[in-house]
This record gives sequence, structure tokens and C-alpha cells, in this order.
Amino acid sequence: MPSLIKSIALKNFKGFSEEVRIDLRPITLLFGANSAGKSTILQALQYVREILERNNLNPDRTLQGGEAVDLGGFLNLVCGRDPAKRIEIEIGMDLRGESFPEITPESFDEWVASNETHDFYSELYEIRGAVLDASVRLEIAWQPLRNTAVVTKYEVGINGSWCVRLEGSPTGRDVTMQINRENSIFLREQTEEDEEADAALALLDDWVAESDIPAGEGSPLLPDGQRPRVSVLPSILAAVRDAGMERPGAGLRSWLHGFGSALPRLERMLNIPVSGVQGAQNIYVAREFTAFLTWLTVGPAMLLRDQLQAARYVGPLRRVPPRGFEASLTKNESAWADGMAAWEALLVRSNEMLERCSDWLRDADKLNTGYGFLRTEVQEIDTDTGAPLGRPKPRLSLVDAAGLKHQALDIGVGISQVVPVVVAAQDDRASIVSIEQPELHVHPAVQVGLGDLFIDGAIERGLSFLLETHSEHLILRLLRRIKETTEGSLPEGASAVTPDDVNIVYLEKGQDGGVIAHSIGVDANGKFNDRWPRGFFPERMREALPPEVRRRMEAGSAGDAS
Repeated sequence: MPSLIKSIALKNFKGFSEEVRIDLRPITLLFGANSAGKSTILQALQYVREILERNNLNPDRTLQGGEAVDLGGFLNLVCGRDPAKRIEIEIGMDLRGESFPEITPESFDEWVASNETHDFYSELYEIRGAVLDASVRLEIAWQPLRNTAVVTKYEVGINGSWCVRLEGSPTGRDVTMQINRENSIFLREQTEEDEEADAALALLDDWVAESDIPAGEGSPLLPDGQRPRVSVLPSILAAVRDAGMERPGAGLRSWLHGFGSALPRLERMLNIPVSGVQGAQNIYVAREFTAFLTWLTVGPAMLLRDQLQAARYVGPLRRVPPRGFEASLTKNESAWADGMAAWEALLVRSNEMLERCSDWLRDADKLNTGYGFLRTEVQEIDTDTGAPLGRPKPRLSLVDAAGLKHQALDIGVGISQVVPVVVAAQDDRASIVSIEQPELHVHPAVQVGLGDLFIDGAIERGLSFLLETHSEHLILRLLRRIKETTEGSLPEGASAVTPDDVNIVYLEKGQDGGVIAHSIGVDANGKFNDRWPRGFFPERMREALPPEVRRRMEAGSAGDAS
């Protein structure tokens, strides 16, 4: 499942006091000192999923993290543990030809646009096709009277500017809505036939307030020489009004019936009153508009939830499977956090995936650990009758170069730590794969090979990797492959990778204690465009240089890490 998630922005979330935005590329590496905020970014993705999937705004354990992650609830997550502050998280998605899920009853399919409604249908269809990227922004506040956290703002961004905004009172209730009529999806090049668009907006004054469909700030501007653009939203609303739909009321409140907070209910259509609508064509218009506004408002959150459901999280402490372990009958996705889900996947997934993972672990031009995988079956037998007991059960062994079979307990701990990383990086059912310290307990030569593993997963499998790491060996391989791609000197079998595929982010604490994120640019020759603020490469150089040179560097004349 290719990852659509392209960015995450955090404000008032743990150490992130001021808003920090991280662009997620196919391979994103998070560097920094301990407690600099690297794991916080991974936890934010889990928190958003808890909100969207379980309406769990005050979580300790998460679906992905299980016993390995304890968020501690809202009051532990909010910056400074200050209940007066509001957490804000925004996740951006590049749709890449995808669309938001539709939420329509089967009865809607029976309706076909007639000549009278064809223009209305075509306009909504064109708007849907104009969506290129989207974002979901959540604002979460503590409500002391209810002793819980509530969503006080939910905002959908489309093509770079806000499109739909739901806001609740401090209690999270009394929700209002605004629609940005000048978002790019509503704008059309003005023609002589529709120059009365402003008049159409004025005619709506007795039905919808202009403040509820404002000209939102930040709307894209046309290049010089192109005709002005006008919004088609007023004419759409005029058609809806003429069909007999009830007045939406101040803040479009009547369209938000049943909202307990600013967060819409996923999988449910908006409950827009249509009691006054009569006639087949008017009913069609009312239904189409309800389905469209639901698609625009609820669909982005559903798409994001689906992406987060397909995410993988591999924690820094991975278990070594017991001797003769079996796959669990009840699947538990939090088992990825301690690595056990990866071992189980090797037991039950396809032979093709097993061979891919075995090749990566064993081959000399890959990780070269000297071990591959072998899956066999064992049949339990009744010792009294000799009859088979149930079906044969799969067993997994690690096989060395001499063909000897081993259990994970019988070999070095580094192998057991890297296996979950290999499997997660080859799991094409996943979307974004978050891994903490993939290099844990692994020899530097294998850490270098992990760079190729992640390139393969990103380029060949469509995965997106978010890696919290301290490994300079990993990044050196990425830089080398970028250079070889530019020069056309890639080794046989290696995947091409460009600077646009990699984002190196260095996190550090600012003077005020908040987190600062530096994106370290890489050029086509595999060299850094920017200075490394205070990272691993200068530290290595300081240790290797003569004392007098080291003193000059420490005085401020830092060298170029590249």
C-alpha cells in the first residue's frame, strides 16, 4: 500500500512548543541527541491514529505500540504539561491519483443525472478531480469539567490552502463550519457567461452568511496574463437552496447535527436536513450535495486513518523469538513494536516474501550476515495411535553457509535485532514504516547495507520510511548511492535514488527548550548542501584530527562534514 503521507507538523506536542514541520520523503532520517524529539514524531502518528480510529484523545497504550509505547495521556503529551495549551497536529498527503473515500448508501447508485441535473453533477465531479493533495489538522484541548481531551478544531486543507474548517467551543461542542469558497478546487476561469458570479453570492445572503463561506486567505493566484477566476461554490449552493434544502443557519450548524466535537464521525454521512425537498430532481441534487460535502469533510480523515492503519512501527527493543515459536492465531499489530510480528510474517506469508527477506539477510552484496531463512513443516503425532494431530505446523530456522539450521536464540543477538527491520522493509502491505534505531546491535558493515535495504523498499515497494537513528554508516551508503545514480555507476541490482528521495532531519533543543528541526540538504553528488549543526560527522572528525585543529573547530571554525 503506497504511502501518501508527505508531511507532519507539530505544535505544543511534548517538546515541540512552536510549530515544526517535517517533510517526509521515501526515506526520512531523524538524527539528534537523546531526548531531542525524534521519537516524538513517531508517537504523533500513533496519537493521530488513536484519535481517528478510536476517538481516543487521552491514550496511554496505542494500537501500534502495545506494551512498548506508553503515551501517558493528553496531560503528558501537551507541551510543558500545561492543560491550558492546545496540541496541534497536521498531516499532509500527496494523493498521487487517489481520491477520498465516498460514503453513500446503495440507494444513491440508483439515481442517474438527468439533463436537468447534469451540470450540477458535472461540477461536483470536476471539483473532485481537482484535488491533488490534502491535509488534516487537529487541535486538541483539555476540558477540565469533562476531565478529558476534546477536538476543538478540525481543518481540511486542499492544494495548499484550507478548504473546510470545523470549530467547537472550549467544551468541544457547539460546532460551526466554514468553507473556503476561494480554495483552488472551486475556482474556474471567468467567462462572459459567468461574470455575474458576485451576484450569485449576493443572492445567497438570505440563505447562507458570507462569513460561513469566506474568501480564505492564501488562495493561489493565477500567473499574469490569465483571466480572473471565480468561485463556483455560490452557484452550487444556490442550486441546493433552489432544490428546497433547509437554511444551514449561522455557522452552518444545521449541517452538523449530532456532532459531539469538531471531529466528524468517520464512516457516517453528514446529517443535512432535507425534509423540505420534493420532486425527483430536487431529491437528486440534495443527495448529491450531501454526499459531496461528506466526501470533502469526512473523506480526508478516513483516507488518513486508512494510511495510518497500514503503518508499521518497529521499536528499539526487539524480542528474540523462543525456540519453536508459532504464529499467533489472533493477529496483534502491536507485535511489530517488539519485532515478533516480523517473525510470524516469515512463518505465514508467501514463499516469495520469505525468499526476498532471506536474500537480503544472507547475500554478500546485501546485508551479508551469513544466514538465510528456511521454512519447514512439522506434524504432531499421537504417541498412542500414531495418528496425525491436526495440520502440519510451519517452523522457521536460520541457515548458515554450511547448511546448518539454527534457532534465533542460538546465534548472535544482532541477527535477531535486524530481522524485524528486514521484514518491515519488504512488507508491501504497509504504507509508512517507522523504525527506532534500525542499527541496534548491528555491525557497521551491516548498517551500511541497511541503506540499500531502505532504498529498495522505498523505490521498488512504494514504502515510506521514517527512521530514528544514530548511524552515520547508514547515511554514508545513501550518499554513495545518490552519487552513483548521478554518475551512472550504480552496482548491478541497486536501485536508483536521488536527493528528492531522501530527507535528513537533525533535531535539537533550542535556547527556550523547544525543538528545532534542521533539514540537511544533499546534492546530486551525495554531498551535504548545509552544515551539520552538531552531529555525528563533526564529532568523528574532531576525534581524528590533531589537537590544535580540534581546538580551532571547537572555537567555531567548523569544517564541512561532507
